[in-house]
Amino acid sequence: MNRSRYLTRRLDHIDRAIIAALCENGRRAIKELAALLEMATPSITARIDKLKDAGAITGYTVVVDPGAFGLNVAAFVRMDAMPGQMNKLVQTVKDTPEIVEAFHITGKECLQTKIVVCDLPTLEAVVDRFGSIASTETSVIQSVTVAQRLPKL
Repeated sequence: MNRSRYLTRRLDHIDRAIIAALCENGRRAIKELAALLEMATPSITARIDKLKDAGAITGYTVVVDPGAFGLNVAAFVRMDAMPGQMNKLVQTVKDTPEIVEAFHITGKECLQTKIVVCDLPTLEAVVDRFGSIASTETSVIQSVTVAQRLPKL
């Protein structure tokens, strides 16, 4: 909810610098952030509060390497719902913990998912869960070329 009306204008260079610094290290102390941007601590705090209130900053998270948990296989699976099965497909996608991301997309398929599992037999078993409600096309991820990042602000 945008109670502050803070983002009725474009983000300025200070807002962008704050967001970029927090994306680089979300645990960065306000005092450190203020020193980095050569601003007063209360000014940084106020800007962050306004960015949160406006919905530009929606939360903070930890980035985890799935491989540290033995989850060494990731794949994109595109799904096309069988006639009359879209609602069931969407619910099954939501109920499948191995699916870490899902998007409703344009094109031949209606959903694009990302599945993370320990091995190829497990990937096959997860994809097979959808056989009665959707056609699927699976692409195993060999390596990451560009890690998740912000677009140019």
